[in-house]
Parts: sequence; C-alpha cells; structure tokens
Amino acid sequence: MFHEDSDQLKELEAALGFEYDDQDWGIVNSDASRVAEFVMFFEKNYDERWSLGTVGEFVDLVLESACEAVRADPNFDLACIDNFVAMTIPLAPQYVAYWSSKDRAVTPHLRELGC
Repeated sequence: MFHEDSDQLKELEAALGFEYDDQDWGIVNSDASRVAEFVMFFEKNYDERWSLGTVGEFVDLVLESACEAVRADPNFDLACIDNFVAMTIPLAPQYVAYWSSKDRAVTPHLRELGC
C-alpha cells in the first residue's frame, strides 16, 4: 500500500469508526449491517484527491459488505449499491471488474448492471 493510500484510509477509518488495518482494508472492515451507510458515506464524502487505491479499498468495503448481507439474507435488495457502482466504475474500473469476474454473492447483480 502506498503512503498516500495509508494516510487517506486512516482518515476514513476515523470517520467510520474502524480499527486500522493496512492489508485488505475493505475486506477486514466489511459489515453487512452497514452497506447503506457505507454507500451514503461515499456519495457524500468522495474526494477527487482520493487515490485509486483508496477508492479500490472502498469498493472492496461496500461489495464485501453487500456479499455478507446477501449471505445473511438472500432477499437483500442489492439495488442499494447501484449508484455506488455507477460512481466507482469510472474511478476504479479494475476493482469493480474484479468483483464482477468472481463467483461472489454480488457477482450476478454486477453483471446485470453491465459490469
């Protein structure tokens, strides 16, 4: 992880109440009960100065949280991530593509969105 990513993620951790983790930040901090909160946070706080790595970790955070939500409740409405996905595709296309290429709980939904 680059220094810039680390500094940005530390700021996000403080805002979101996370413990610091410099590896797999988005996966480690995922939380099925906070999917909508994470999406809203990104929509309100995204800054064009965020590095690709920071945006990518946030993609991991939201999509892993959404996977956990679907595993806990197969009827979980994934439409709550649609705007987030639309926002992040141009910012970090390789991260979204990674999730749509795997066999994860969100993969079919991402593919329906054209990812």
